[in-house]
Order: sequence, then structure tokens, then C-alpha cells
Amino acid sequence: MVRTYQKCSESLTNGIKPLGIKLAQHDVLINLLLLPGQTQQQLAQHSFVTKSHMSAVLAEMEEAGLLTRQSNVDDKRSKVIALTATGLSLAQQAFSVQEKVVAMMLAPLTDKQVDELEKMSRSAARALGQALEN
Repeated sequence: MVRTYQKCSESLTNGIKPLGIKLAQHDVLINLLLLPGQTQQQLAQHSFVTKSHMSAVLAEMEEAGLLTRQSNVDDKRSKVIALTATGLSLAQQAFSVQEKVVAMMLAPLTDKQVDELEKMSRSAARALGQALEN
């Protein structure tokens, strides 16, 4: 699993390199593409970027004109993060790269194997989640 994760990260890094973004930025873009209007805390929960690194990544992306941080009408202590038009376009391109990497990974598997892999991955993720809660 670790080797697969490393190869996936390497493939994704190589695929997004022409887009001029890093893996952490890719993660933020994809999360905002799929779930727009998240707060920084929500984004940190849904992404692989650590909470401590999230602020720096968001500041870098905001400076590059990829996203904005706006006041949250529901909670004045937090900001809602939104993609700009440039950020949305880049997110769509990055998502296309991600889809290609996933397709490459799953290509040698049968539909039954993909279903089994999904079930096993969910079970493993659930077990890790429970371990982290304890």
C-alpha cells in the first residue's frame, strides 16, 4: 500500500508539474472544486495538507490569484475559501490529471477487483480513523 501511495504521488506530481502547482496546492484545488465554499478548518479536515501547513499553502495560492478568503457570515472567526476563475480553470485541469492517474492505476484490474479494492480501502481507512480517535 505504501509503495502504491508513493507511485501514485509521484505520478500525480509529474502530471501536475506542467500546470505549475505542487501536490498540496493540487489537493486544495480539488477539494474546493468538489466541495466549494469550505472554511480553512474544513479544508484541512478534507485534505492531505497538515493544519500547520494549510495557512502557508492558502496564502501562496491567494497571492497567485487562485483563491480568495472571504468573511464567513455564519462564523465571524473563520473565512470561507473560494476559487477564482483562474483557480477554477486550474482545478479542472488538475482534476483531469488526477482522473488519468486513477485510470492508469485501475486499468489492469477487473471490475470485481476494483470493487474489492474499494471495500478493502474503506475498511482500512475506517480502522485507521478509529485508531486515531482513541
